[in-house]
Amino acid sequence: MMKSNCEDFTSNKKVFDQLSTMNFDVAIAEPVSVCGLGYFDALGINKTILASSTTHYEGVVRNTGEPVDMSYVPVHGAYFNEKMDIFQRYTNWAAEHVMAGNLEKMFDEEMERYQKNLGVNVKHWRDLIPSASLMFTNANQYLDFPRPVLQKTVGIGGISVNMEKIKSEKLSEEIGEILDKRENNMLISFGSMVKSSTMPENWRNSILSSIKQFPNITFIWKYEKDDLEWANGVENVHFLKWVPQTALLNDKRMTAFLTHGGLGSTNELAYIGKPAIVVPIFGDQGRNAPMLARHGGALVLHKFDLEKEDILVDFIQKIVFDKSYSQKAQELSKLLNSSPFPPKELVVKHTEFVAQFGPLTQMDPYIRQLNWFQRTFADIYIIMFLFYSFVIIVPLYIFRLIYRFLL
Repeated sequence: MMKSNCEDFTSNKKVFDQLSTMNFDVAIAEPVSVCGLGYFDALGINKTILASSTTHYEGVVRNTGEPVDMSYVPVHGAYFNEKMDIFQRYTNWAAEHVMAGNLEKMFDEEMERYQKNLGVNVKHWRDLIPSASLMFTNANQYLDFPRPVLQKTVGIGGISVNMEKIKSEKLSEEIGEILDKRENNMLISFGSMVKSSTMPENWRNSILSSIKQFPNITFIWKYEKDDLEWANGVENVHFLKWVPQTALLNDKRMTAFLTHGGLGSTNELAYIGKPAIVVPIFGDQGRNAPMLARHGGALVLHKFDLEKEDILVDFIQKIVFDKSYSQKAQELSKLLNSSPFPPKELVVKHTEFVAQFGPLTQMDPYIRQLNWFQRTFADIYIIMFLFYSFVIIVPLYIFRLIYRFLL
């Protein structure tokens, strides 16, 4: 898909000619594709910014000179936190190499397209990525796993969460009446891409059976179809094809959330301060879940455990009635909402700075110019080994000759 999109995008000469007549100060691109960077270079725009919709892409990071340490930084879809055993560290290391390798292969294919349509003089993507003056990432340093970053990496995680707007949102009278029925309420939603109506039947039935175990909790379940015969007779669950998620989460009557752990929902949970059971389904959700849980306000449930009613019941019992989860979620919310540098302000000020002073080539780390032996100190280790071997072996050899001579 990326290849065909790049082909269509760069082959449109009419649009390119129109853009060539305009004077752009800065260009911003999503680094999951390098086609935009090639396009900017062909237009003569050298002040560029990368803006990642995720916390980071392994294939992009390692081509910027930024450190990549898989021994404690989980990759996308890792399904574990930074405290890894030896098998998890191997899995993390192997996944990084596979994902980064696949992304780089795709970049090579995209480069073929943009150089074919825009000219062979358009730079290689390995030069365009590190030449970006800044890298915006959808990460928040107070929420994400700690990791070493370059000075030009700016975390703007939470930029899509507008707390003023969320606080002003009003729930419909119908939903308000549902929330008033019981003291505790739980929202169930797996986002827009993962639909509850298409989940395996045994998962769906297990969730419903678990709901039956809590007649004192009202469940609002985002379910996209009208085929609800399977839930007949269960009075404490209400199905809605669409839910005002942020308004519900911000309502004091909503106790907890059962979610898939998309980065958008994860940031909303963190800023609003609602405890959650996170069931990662695919992609970066496997990383988002333990990232949120490490702060104490969430539990991570493996998706295949959805069919195990006893585990799900235990999780619901904990997240709703153990107030320590709610307390931890509120503490994280206060921390994030008190951040001295709001994400939107970071984006505006850094972009203006690049427009005025970019390109910031002085922020390109020299480590990119070093070979493997230099980066890992392997050359020094080899010299030290040879030196100490010489210091030890030569005297021993001389001593042996002397010993034989004396005999």
